[in-house]
Amino acid sequence: MKNKLFNIILYIFLLNSINIFSSDTDIKEIEPIESIHSDNNNSISVNNNQDNAEDMTKKDTNSIDLKSKNTISTNKDLRNNKKEEDNREDRFEEITDRTNRITALGSAMGAVDLSKTPANKFRVGAGVGHSAKNQAVAVGIGYAPTERLRLNTKISTTTNSTRANRSNGISIGASYDLDW
Repeated sequence: MKNKLFNIILYIFLLNSINIFSSDTDIKEIEPIESIHSDNNNSISVNNNQDNAEDMTKKDTNSIDLKSKNTISTNKDLRNNKKEEDNREDRFEEITDRTNRITALGSAMGAVDLSKTPANKFRVGAGVGHSAKNQAVAVGIGYAPTERLRLNTKISTTTNSTRANRSNGISIGASYDLDW
């Protein structure tokens, strides 16, 4: 019983020492939380409705001007994007053409077979290559100082390109036969 009485007294003491209820006579009004979607520029209060209506008319004309500026800006951005896209397409075509020229050069060099050059002899060869509207020619020379060692070099160039777009290639090779 002592413990229960002590607990009740302690409980009453704690309730009185902590201000749970406000003793102020004025009750403060809680302000509503604005929605994240509310538009502060377009809200009109009841007290000064006419002033705000005039402001709204000005804001409407400003928003029309802003919309037309945004439209002009968007059209300008679209034109710039189109130019950039055309530039990228031109660069892509240039890279494709360059790749095709290099493939033609490799095909022409591959057509020059200098692998079976006899010992102590020279061999001369020529070849033609083609890749997607690009042609190339190649010439090469090979020499075998011994029966096992062979040396060769090849030069190729594109034939249908303009001087600015012409591609050239050179290769130097050596091979040695092993007794395995």
